[in-house]
Amino acid sequence: MKAEILMIGTELLIGQIVDTNASWLGQTLAEHGIHLYQKTTVGDNRARIVAALRAALERADVVLCSGGLGPTEDDITRECVAEVFGVPLVYREDLFEEVLARFKHVRIQITENNKRQAYLPEGAEAVPNPRGTAPGLLMKGPQGMVICMPGVPHELKGMVRDSVIPRLRAEFGLAGVLHYRVLKVCGVGESRIDHKMGDLINAHSNPTIGLLANPEANRIRIAAHAESVEAADALIDAVDAKVRERLPGLIFGTDNDTIEAVVAALLVGKGWKIGLLETVTGGMIAQRLLAADPACLAGAEILPVNPTAPEGVSLEDFAFDLARGKVLGLPSECALAVLADPANRRTVVAFVTPDSQAQWEIGEFASGQRNQLRAAIYSLERIRRELLGIQVDD
Repeated sequence: MKAEILMIGTELLIGQIVDTNASWLGQTLAEHGIHLYQKTTVGDNRARIVAALRAALERADVVLCSGGLGPTEDDITRECVAEVFGVPLVYREDLFEEVLARFKHVRIQITENNKRQAYLPEGAEAVPNPRGTAPGLLMKGPQGMVICMPGVPHELKGMVRDSVIPRLRAEFGLAGVLHYRVLKVCGVGESRIDHKMGDLINAHSNPTIGLLANPEANRIRIAAHAESVEAADALIDAVDAKVRERLPGLIFGTDNDTIEAVVAALLVGKGWKIGLLETVTGGMIAQRLLAADPACLAGAEILPVNPTAPEGVSLEDFAFDLARGKVLGLPSECALAVLADPANRRTVVAFVTPDSQAQWEIGEFASGQRNQLRAAIYSLERIRRELLGIQVDD
């Protein structure tokens, strides 16, 4: 079975709205073993929507559409589907009764144009939408199958989970799942990761391995087709072990893990609190640790510029002095001082614990928030390594 996505709405084309539906749909279809081959976005223009539907049906067995099912004059998806299949639109009193009941439930006065939502192409099935007023539609013919869903994300997601996925799996006899695990790495570039394990990408077909750069963490995706999640996990485990062997100590977590949550858990596990002095990072390290677990944070001082160093003291020594002084007197077991060195386009960071100390510098490859994020993420990763005693040749 081949599937395509057709996203409808001028607001998507001009960037007025970020298309989160398409990414969610792609991920969800893949998890259920449905192969997605193409995504198209088209504005609210009847001729172009009809052309896009016809082209997609020539390539795919199923076209999943999002958007254009509302009550307004530019919601024309129903009309376009009817034209493609060569049938008229028909009014469904039962659907209008559902629309009326929905409006009554939310205590909103219905208007005449809401009747548009009770029309379907002749022969189409209504797809229930308990989260909104516009029903979806499913149309089958010699051309293939088209399923249209609202553009409102929570309505679309509910419809996909409750109705669309079960229907597709039954209709096309789909079995098995596509399950994946994401391994996360901070502080090491995408090219170095590829250098260490790139041959594994080419050596495996099930599971497959993909590498995705991300400012929060580089991601290694291991995806397996199998009859169940448990069977897929067994396939993934073997490849996971190979990747970790190539990248010893570098994988800080999986899937939804964040570097700040990992560091916070390590600090709390030791019964430690950390004190912070941040300049160039603008409080980003403190904010992330506070959100992850307030119990790990003794406090933070956020300054727009470096404190004044004593005459003759280098920036590196001054950073250590601040950290050893438990960052301006904060009651903590360990401390981190982040100082700016704009003249040399770098950030100097010092970290001290009761029995160790470490220092590193971060080159400036960006500006503003991007530079703050890079410095904050790398500092958190270095804290993780220090707390675990991991030595990595950067």
